[in-house]
Order: sequence, then C-alpha cells, then structure tokens
Amino acid sequence: MRRTLTGVCLLVVLGAASMGWAQDGPKLKHLWARWPANMGHKPSYDKTIAFMDRIAKAGYTGICIIEGKIRRWHEVTPERIAAWHKARAKAHALGLKLVVGVTATGYANELLSADPNLAAGMPVVDAPFVVKDGKLVSDDKTVLVNGTFEKHAGNKPDGWDVDAPGKVCFIDKKVTYEGKPSLRMQNPAGNPPHSHARAWQILNVKPWQYYRITVALKTEGLTRPGDVRLMGLGLTGEHAGRWLNIPYLYAKRTQGWKRLGYTINTRGYTKIAIYIGSWSGGKGTMWWADVTMEPAGLVNLLRRPGAPFKATSPDGKTVYVEGKDLPEVRDPGLGRSPYKGGYHWHKHPEIVIPAGSRLKEGDKVLLSYSHTMIMCYWDQVPICLAEPKTNELIEHCISNIAKHIKPDGYFMMHDEIRMQGWDKSCRDTGKTCGGILADNMRFCAKTIRKYSPDAIMYVWSDMFDPHHNAKKTGTMALCRGEGPWYGSWEGLSKDVGLMNWNAGKRASLKFFSDGGWKQIISAPSGGVLARKLINAKGLKGVEGAMYVTWGGDYSQIEKFAETARKLMKK
Repeated sequence: MRRTLTGVCLLVVLGAASMGWAQDGPKLKHLWARWPANMGHKPSYDKTIAFMDRIAKAGYTGICIIEGKIRRWHEVTPERIAAWHKARAKAHALGLKLVVGVTATGYANELLSADPNLAAGMPVVDAPFVVKDGKLVSDDKTVLVNGTFEKHAGNKPDGWDVDAPGKVCFIDKKVTYEGKPSLRMQNPAGNPPHSHARAWQILNVKPWQYYRITVALKTEGLTRPGDVRLMGLGLTGEHAGRWLNIPYLYAKRTQGWKRLGYTINTRGYTKIAIYIGSWSGGKGTMWWADVTMEPAGLVNLLRRPGAPFKATSPDGKTVYVEGKDLPEVRDPGLGRSPYKGGYHWHKHPEIVIPAGSRLKEGDKVLLSYSHTMIMCYWDQVPICLAEPKTNELIEHCISNIAKHIKPDGYFMMHDEIRMQGWDKSCRDTGKTCGGILADNMRFCAKTIRKYSPDAIMYVWSDMFDPHHNAKKTGTMALCRGEGPWYGSWEGLSKDVGLMNWNAGKRASLKFFSDGGWKQIISAPSGGVLARKLINAKGLKGVEGAMYVTWGGDYSQIEKFAETARKLMKK
C-alpha cells in the first residue's frame, strides 16, 4: 500500500512538473549521493570508484563520502591519504564535487578515540563506596525486587504493576530463562485504547546516582518491534516524566533470548520507575526475564577539568587525596571497550587502597565525579561541545583534511546529539545547550573557512530546526533544560547550508528559507523526494537534493536523479 501511494504521488507531481510546476519549484544546483567508505580498504575503495562512475553517468554533480577513519586523524596513514588523492582526481575527472563528512559530534566515537575523556559527562554526587578487602567498591543498597518474576500472584509478579494481567501480560513457566519464569506480553494491540503492554516498578532513589539496567528479551512475530522499550523514568520534581536514557531496544521481529541494557543516571529525581514493554504495540509476543539494576560505579569515569573528581568522608569533613589516600582514580576501559572510541559496558575498574592511606577496611567514602552514558544504538557517545580541547581536536581534523584531501565541500554531521549540558564544562558557560551548540557551530564553520576559504559547507538540519530536534519543548535527548537545543540556529552563518531531512514538513523548509539559508533536501528514493519537493514550492534557497540511504540500498540512484531533474529547475 505504501509503495502504491508513493507511486501515485510521484505520478501526480511529475504531471504537475510537465505543466510548469517545476518553474516555481526549487533549483537543481547540487545533486549529490551520500556514500560510506573505508578508503584504506581496497575492496571498499574499488566500490567507491565504481559508484562514482555510476552516479556521474546518472547525472549527479557530487559525492559526499562519509569515512569515520579520517575523523581519527591521529591514526591516518600515507596510504589512506594516497587513496583519497586518487578518489578526488577520479571525482574531478567525472565532473563530480568531492564532499567530505566531518565534525560528527553526536556520534563522536571516532573523534573521541583520540581523547576518550572529552565525552559528554553526567555528574554523580556523593555516591556511597566502602573499603572492602583493600579495595574501594560500591556500597549502594538500591534494589530492584523480583526481577526474575519467580514470586507472583496469578499473572501479576510481586513488586511490579502490569497492564491487563491475564489478557496481555502473563507469567510463563514454559518459556523460561536460566530455569526461571518469564513475563510474556502477548498481542498488545488487543489492549485498547493505547495498545499498552507494560510492566513497571517504582523505586525510591538518591539523586545523581549511576546505575546499569539490563534484561533478557525474546520475541516472536512482532509487528511493531521498534516500540519495544526498557525505560528508566524520573517521577518527581519539575521535570517529572523525563526519560533517564533513550529507551528503545531495537528488538527484531523474531529473536531468541538476548541480554540487553544500558546505563541511567537518576539526575535530580528521588523516585524513578523502571519500565519494560511496549507503549503502542501491534501483534506478536515478547518474553521478558531477569531484569537487573546494579550500581554502575566507575565504569566510563571521565577525568578532565570539566569533569572533576572528589572523595570525602560521609560527613564531608575529610577530603581524601589521590596519590596518598587513593591511587589516581581512572577507568582503563574508558573509550577502549571493545576498541578505541568504544564505550561498551566493561569490567569495573579496580581501585586498590595504597599503603599509608588514611582509609581503613570498612571505611565509608562518598565519591563525586562524572561519567558518560551507554546510549541508544549501543555505541552512541556525544562529545562535550563546551570543553576547549574539543575545538582543538576538531581543528586538528579539519586542518589535515584541508591540507591532505583538499575537498570541494564539507558536510558537518552535527546530528542527533542526545546528551549535553550537565558537566562542569557546560554549566560554567552559563548557556543553554542550544547556545553551546551555536558556539560550536560558529567555531566549526570559521575553522573550515580558515583552511578552505572557497569550500561548500553543509550541516544536517535536525539540531537547528525548531520543528525537529531544536523544538522549544520536548525533544528526545538527555540534556539540561527544557527544549535544550532551541536557538541553536543562531550559530549558523549564511554560508552554511542545511541538509534538510525534515523536509516532509513545509514549516521546516520555510523556517530556513525565511532565514536566508540555502538547503538541500535529502531522501532515500525518488518517491520520497517528490513528496518533499511539494513542500518546497515557492521557497527560496532550496538548491538541490542528496540521495541518502541508511540500509545500503542504492538501487534507486538513477530514479532519484531522474525525479530531481524533472521536478527542479536547472
């Protein structure tokens, strides 16, 4: 049905174009294709060269190459640079502009491989620890009860509330996990009006504490797997109802038992809820088992000026000194798990109390520090935009790309920045997250101009769009403030264009058009592009289209170009 409607829409728009609609539509100055590559890997390089031939034949004017390896400039080899030189020569010979992806600040793992302590931080305040067997270990007593669902009354597990027990939620003693029962959620769509299938437990907690929650999940025949969630939710204070992490588990329609989880910070809340289930589910079955919540301790501990560390006695009167009472407290696995730039869950760092320390066996200690978060997509970590060294790292990368690759354009990948604003670096600015992002955007554009004065500059639109992630209220982010990214567009100079992937909303296109910014519309097919181009009618500054696919489907490359040429002014 969706494909049929897309085809009808495309035919209608193409018909309108033949009657002169395109004359009032956007221009076709740029027709680009986004292409991920590993230029140091010959098979990937060969595919890139072949792809250039293909898109040039189809009438494209540029290729936007996204390679994470060049954001690790501290590891770039002469061989990789040589491959880029050949690729640039090939592009120019075909009449293609070479555009390079830079400044990935929301998915910053590549940049952070150079300095993992630059990750955006979340503070912990007075976390309880104790000296046990000569080591400093967590003394947090917070407990999630009956996570194995072994205790229950009928289909309601003790300590949990569930939706529609006996109708949607069931204790299942046949489908077990490690010999223990599961909680089966079956056909959420059969629970109107909202199609809820959830279980939740409310916990009293101390503010600004750090935990890891995990669950085992099995699914069969889910029609809405994207809505399967493991959620921590804050319940008290001014911002009650906010997520403690991005909750989606990215479950498959059918999968065997798989253990999933991530970290949460209680932030300013004294009461939280731990949820599992689906909020607007369809048909199919989920089995949940062995829900756990444990102190995350010092895993992914950050150490930098904007993320200070402090250890005190419970009454706060004694401050313990690193190098005397404690070793230098660091996490060796930070940004190294399981590879450079990776922040996966790993073994707790071992903190051995040194000889001569004032700390003795059984002594209680309160630790205050910052950590980064294990977030959605399992490996997404943003960089702290307010830490001065972040700008140094970005400039190092841009300056070397300008010197060694000499691209025609830069595509700044400031998209989906899910966490910011909490650590000392950010708070000391006195600015909102939007203001911090605006400052970073000014710096990035200025840096590109410094090293490549004539280059084209574009950036993803979402973080600067008041109809997308820069809304005044309510965005999917773990950020300080309400509508944290609002006002971020104030950092955009007029020579920076927006790669608009929210062009399904005319309000988005119109906002940037009215503000005097140029735009390129991104889409994964000619049909989607046609629908978005309707919204661009009569607007100034829309000057092209870029083929973007997240699933590696380049089968629509030629049709996309054909649609763009028919519907956009030359």
